[in-house]
Amino acid sequence: MMLLLSGTMRGQVLVRLAVVVAALFGTLFGHASSTETSYNGHYELADAKANRTFSLEVKQTGSRTDVSFSAAMADGSGAAPDGSGKGRVEDGVLSFKFKDSFNNEGTCTLELGKHGYQLSMTVTKVADPRPFHFYGNVLLKKTSNKPE
Repeated sequence: MMLLLSGTMRGQVLVRLAVVVAALFGTLFGHASSTETSYNGHYELADAKANRTFSLEVKQTGSRTDVSFSAAMADGSGAAPDGSGKGRVEDGVLSFKFKDSFNNEGTCTLELGKHGYQLSMTVTKVADPRPFHFYGNVLLKKTSNKPE
């Protein structure tokens, strides 16, 4: 079909095709960046009847994050760790490394699951095991889109 068009008409068709292709790519890339996963906010234990508290703060800028957490027993007994770290959101999952107030270190992932946000905490360097009962797999709910 292109062979039957004059040079000027062929050029106009190519320009129109280029505009359509550019519009499609713009729409696709614009949609991809607008659907980037945002973990920015405040999270707490999903189980309201728990005998402990656990809160997580995430400050996200682009794909980079600053994360902090604190945990305690509801009756004030035992270890009450605080921790912080830096991470990154990739493919919808927040991954970060942490160090707690007992000098333990570890890695975490946070992702949206079927029943809330699943936080998986793994200790990689043990200094004091007293706060370990707060770690592992923790189901959280997002209570605010802004960190406290």
